[in-house]
Amino acid sequence: MSKLIKWGLLSVLAIAVLIKLSLWLSVRSIMSDATAQLAPIMDIRYGGITSSFDGRIGLEKVEIHVPVIRDSLRVEHAELKFNGLGELLRFKERLAEGKFPEQMAVNLKGLALDVHGPFMQQLYDTPAERSVFTAMSEVACGKVRTIGTGELLDMGYRTFETDGQFSYLFQPGAQTLSFNLTSDTRDMGELRVGLSLANMSEKPGDLRVNPPKIQRVSVEINDNQYQRKVQEYCAGKLGLSTEAYLQAAVQQFDKVLRSQRIALEQPVLDAYGRYLADPQSLRVELEPSDGMVWDGLQFFDAKDVLSMLRPTVLVNRDVVAPLGFAWVDPHARPPVAAQELLAAQAVAVASGGAQEGFVSVASLADHVGKRLRFVTYDGMYYQGVLTRIVNDKAYLSLQGGNGTAEMSLRLEKIDQVRVQF
Repeated sequence: MSKLIKWGLLSVLAIAVLIKLSLWLSVRSIMSDATAQLAPIMDIRYGGITSSFDGRIGLEKVEIHVPVIRDSLRVEHAELKFNGLGELLRFKERLAEGKFPEQMAVNLKGLALDVHGPFMQQLYDTPAERSVFTAMSEVACGKVRTIGTGELLDMGYRTFETDGQFSYLFQPGAQTLSFNLTSDTRDMGELRVGLSLANMSEKPGDLRVNPPKIQRVSVEINDNQYQRKVQEYCAGKLGLSTEAYLQAAVQQFDKVLRSQRIALEQPVLDAYGRYLADPQSLRVELEPSDGMVWDGLQFFDAKDVLSMLRPTVLVNRDVVAPLGFAWVDPHARPPVAAQELLAAQAVAVASGGAQEGFVSVASLADHVGKRLRFVTYDGMYYQGVLTRIVNDKAYLSLQGGNGTAEMSLRLEKIDQVRVQF
């Protein structure tokens, strides 16, 4: 009996060693093929192969070098993870059958990119086409509309190091797919994206004929240190106080959305201002109604769009309500722009009150102590009492709900000035 147990244990151990060796050889074979095929484009190196019986296989110390652009991407540990060894073994079978694997996760630890390198220049120095999705990335920062690698270096970033995970779960019977992406970048923040699809075919070829339907999508940004650094950097560049810059940042956000025909209602803009003041958490969730057509939303009334998208917005875990917006002419100026200021001037003159007039930037020193309104070349406006002109900067005293604050504007940035007599 003891010999039977002994030989049984030895058999189990032998099978385990064979499975472990098989996994190692399989990963090595795949990497050898991939390295050979990609050799004309990139050089892939790694330090070792890892595997386990709970469905994990991975690579240690991965470095991908692209000679054409003279840059490298480094990953401390890259790993494929399945729910057990059985799922791992069925992974290749389903791919061979032309079907989606039922479950998979990709873990990346220590993914590193140099900020000064060509990879980052491609990501940051070529701004994406302006859209609703780029509104938060545009900044009020003088002549700079988006943050590039030069600004990142000025802000103290040298290397971006990220831990990330991509995972999905496909249920063929229910025809549903759940997708999750988490990215945590040191000294920047955490991004979480979730997506649930219905009517999901298990064969990729069927998706074009019968596309899946979005059940739910969520985007969440946590502990946004990057936003704090951008605001501090741009406020210093513009010579603005923290409060004054927050006002400018909200106006820039509103300006970009208006260029895409969307004017958020004031409670939503106020909530965004609260987030910029303390960027702990911002979460946006959509649960589209059945039959909603994404390509035709612009032809519906704003209230109907909201009823179809069914959005939920949370700022620092507090629900933002009410949510509302209006469609606007993208070429129309915001309500606070020059046309309304001129209208206010006309009302004041007609009523016999104070008058406003244009003055030149060169004559600002003659108007110290007066209340005035500035319009800058990038479309921003400010108003307050001019206190002094020093080192080619105009200093203003602004009146706010919490008292007064001081800001400065470079004279070269000023387009128009109106002074109230």
